[in-house]
Amino acid sequence: MTQQIRVLGLGTMGGRAAAGAVAAGYDVLGYDPSPAARDAAAAAGVRVSDDAAAVVVDADLVLVSVPRPEHVRALATEVLVKAPAGAVVVDLSTIDPATARTAAGHLAEHGVTYVDAPVLGRPAGCGSWTLVCGGPAESIDAVRPHLTATVAARVVRVGDTGAGSVVKIANNLMFGAINAVTAEAITLCRRNGVDGRVFVDTVAESGAATVSNLFKEIAPKMVTGDDDPAFALELLAKDNRLALDLAETSGSPAPLARAVVDVNELGLEHGLGPRDSGALVRAYAEAGGAR
Repeated sequence: MTQQIRVLGLGTMGGRAAAGAVAAGYDVLGYDPSPAARDAAAAAGVRVSDDAAAVVVDADLVLVSVPRPEHVRALATEVLVKAPAGAVVVDLSTIDPATARTAAGHLAEHGVTYVDAPVLGRPAGCGSWTLVCGGPAESIDAVRPHLTATVAARVVRVGDTGAGSVVKIANNLMFGAINAVTAEAITLCRRNGVDGRVFVDTVAESGAATVSNLFKEIAPKMVTGDDDPAFALELLAKDNRLALDLAETSGSPAPLARAVVDVNELGLEHGLGPRDSGALVRAYAEAGGAR
């Protein structure tokens, strides 16, 4: 496998991955439908193209980072099939396991290996991400040195194709629950005469068992009104809906997933989808009593 990486999707995560590969000395060619995303990647040293197929025709290793399962399905049937036999596709996207298995099966017919490898980590942590991988062990082993040289500190095979997506969906369900309960707790304090900032600062510095890295990151943003998107609420809502759908199809009880999905919908109804997940606190502020 040569020192070249191809990237489809140059948004929040894919753009960081492409830039990380450039910084590690790889020849990187990337595609995104957004001219702004292509320009940002080019500024980081990524060679860019407005033709997705042209990006993959000579690929050994393709990283994919797109927002939704339907985007992965389209790439698998229309673009990635044009990669040469022997290429490995590492999909960083958060999708459902059925989509991962479908993509893998379709690409296998063309001699291309697909690995679902969603990211555990925040955008700014590129280089120290954990990739949770589903797919053939030998393919994951083959690409591991390139992934750890560019975007990840850990590359963990968690099972067969689709298993990485299950782990990521479960992780983001926990994210959604923490995000929602933090917004709810801040609102509860505010409506009962306690300043939200006092609550957040006191708990964050207390050493209480409820304090997590995520709480320490999102809670201050909630009380200051900083909703510049690190992880857009609309994407969190999508991921948590995937969790609920997966629970329903597998017969797994999911009362919390259902509640988190409902709370996210409240935020979307208030027009907060493009804002950071922490903007959910604004929907709580405008809501009435217990729902």
